Amino acid sequence: MLGLIDNKANTENSVHHEQIWREQVKRVELNAYLSNIISLVLAIITSFLLAGSVSGSLLTGWLVFMLVVSAARMAMTMIKKRNASVELEYDLFGPWSIVAIVLTAAGWGVSGFLLFPAEYPVQQLVIGFVLAGIVSAGATVMAPVLKLFYTYLVIVVTPLSAKLFLMGGEFTPLAFMVLGYLVVMLMIGLRMHKNILSALELRFHNESLIKFMSQARNESEDLNEELEAGIEQRKRVEKELQKAKEAAEAASKTKSEFLANMSHEIRTPMNGILGTLQLLQGSDMSESQKEYVSIAYRSGESLLSLLNDILDFSKIEAGKLELEYIPFDVKSLVKEILVLLQQKAEERKVELVSELDEKIPTHILGDSVRIRQILGNLLTNAIKFTEDGKVTVRVSVLEEDEKVTRLKFEIIDTGIGIPQEAQRKLFNSFTQADGSTTRKYGGTGLGLAIVRQLVTMMRGRLGVESEAGKGATFWAEIAFQIVDEDKVNVIQDEKAPEEILSLQGKALLVEDNPVNQVVAKKMLEKVGLSYEVANNGEEAIKKLTTEHDFDVVLMDCQMPVMDGYEATQKLRDYENEQQRQRMPVIAMTANAMEGDKDKCLAAGMDDYVAKPVKQQSLKETLAKYLEAGNTD
Repeated sequence: MLGLIDNKANTENSVHHEQIWREQVKRVELNAYLSNIISLVLAIITSFLLAGSVSGSLLTGWLVFMLVVSAARMAMTMIKKRNASVELEYDLFGPWSIVAIVLTAAGWGVSGFLLFPAEYPVQQLVIGFVLAGIVSAGATVMAPVLKLFYTYLVIVVTPLSAKLFLMGGEFTPLAFMVLGYLVVMLMIGLRMHKNILSALELRFHNESLIKFMSQARNESEDLNEELEAGIEQRKRVEKELQKAKEAAEAASKTKSEFLANMSHEIRTPMNGILGTLQLLQGSDMSESQKEYVSIAYRSGESLLSLLNDILDFSKIEAGKLELEYIPFDVKSLVKEILVLLQQKAEERKVELVSELDEKIPTHILGDSVRIRQILGNLLTNAIKFTEDGKVTVRVSVLEEDEKVTRLKFEIIDTGIGIPQEAQRKLFNSFTQADGSTTRKYGGTGLGLAIVRQLVTMMRGRLGVESEAGKGATFWAEIAFQIVDEDKVNVIQDEKAPEEILSLQGKALLVEDNPVNQVVAKKMLEKVGLSYEVANNGEEAIKKLTTEHDFDVVLMDCQMPVMDGYEATQKLRDYENEQQRQRMPVIAMTANAMEGDKDKCLAAGMDDYVAKPVKQQSLKETLAKYLEAGNTD
């Protein structure tokens, strides 16, 4: 009997592991499609930027290789979709897909060795950032299959390090930095892999538990019918429901933890990238260098925007996104958005036009950030699907009384239009009109889903009117409370910003990431502060309890030895025991999920700055706690 039970358990474990492995492979295949397109685009851009700095024949050969590999991967994906079935889903082209991914990695690795120009610093910077981006993207794509990610990472990074070692001289330290980056990404990939495995194990465990509970409920119902024990049956059902609720809560918690870890792991290197680019923008560069840095910074901002979209979508799904209601000017908001998107429109030869109803109240009460997000997403889509045309933003008053106005926002474009059959699913998550637009125009399909949910939260209506080839009109109707102008003037007077001069004081920077240390130190120098660095919370407490010349603490939250939360609590305990004046502690962390700011404040911190840190935001936050200095 025991042998039969053991055999059954071994069979279930085998099936369980097979399910997890299938899901790991499936996740890599799903993510690899978009990653392949990004790799292809980056290869073309890199070839363009390196033209003239390396051998033309070598560059052409490399680009042709990358194009052939990408085309092969796309062809395999298309054939697999056409022949998709339960039997073929993971087997058709499976090994060849892995080979194609490895070949892509080999192509990028070759670029780091053969295409690295010895005498062109800007092109060197381009290759470095491109390879760093490729590796970071590879972590999210291939982390489910750890061996594949490790292989991919080593193939991409080690040739560049070898090249730098061979060049010698001033490039040797850079070679060691590249190897350090390799080690960091290996650790990040391992952490992400463990998180994914934990999530998958919990998922399949929950499915097994639900199946078990379903069987148990059926058995209990049969038993209760035989024994005519209705009360006992209700107790069993209640117990099972409680278990199901706990299982669902555990799954939801796991999802939130995964998103939080993903956000933290991505934001940490993004802080180094965007922070360094901000510092570069403030340095003396040629016009072409400024343009390259600007392109890299905008690309980083786009990645950050994508991450924020995913987190926003998750928060909305979980019901944790809350709207705020403050007075704002709709006309000014529309004009600001048009100014921000003007460059993107000019690149596609699109004319941006606004038509604002004169009856629109000067100030209304609502969430201006989310209204900006709605209009920004709709406008970005309109520009993306319009070429050499026109995009119009129209805001009109539908109805109005003394207290409430109902506005209609319309985004009208002359682009490719949307077929009638595609409009029904347009606002679904991860959906576009069809696969061809996904390949041609890019995007995750999250923007319109977020717009729909935000409009729903505001109790508004959302729709689209379009025909294929005749442009599209997206519209949203939302009601707002009209604000008394006298109250608005009082609020604006209270919030009138003051010019922030250079600051005086000494900061303790508590940060374990070397790259983020360099970025933060440079930012502190730019605002006029002196500083010392602590690599973890334990070092910080030693400095704060033995040296008393600090004026503010910049505290990371996730660190080895002692994290920022525990360090802050120990500092507050020390201050209470010694009756010392409270030291301002500002959290500077990659934790940007809902509730992270409240967690920082609950731990005894005074303020919060999310990574990637912007120079102006950091300066404004520090100015709350430090005195202004003299400017020359």
